[in-house]
Amino acid sequence: MTTWFHTTILATCAAATIAVGFASAAVYSDRDVPAAKKADRLSIATPLPEARMITVVDRQEGVSVITRVPVPGAN
Repeated sequence: MTTWFHTTILATCAAATIAVGFASAAVYSDRDVPAAKKADRLSIATPLPEARMITVVDRQEGVSVITRVPVPGAN
């Protein structure tokens, strides 16, 4: 029974390792198929210098509301 149990655990670990290997290979793939390439997945927006904003925090019991608003008189 213990041999069967340990064999099952090892087979599961091997299958998981192979699956992670395939997923990693898809990240580094340069093929023309719909697969992710090695790069940042989130686009980075550059802040606009003319859009000056301030952060206003309104705290109540158990709730915080954070709002970004333009600076008064900045434009």
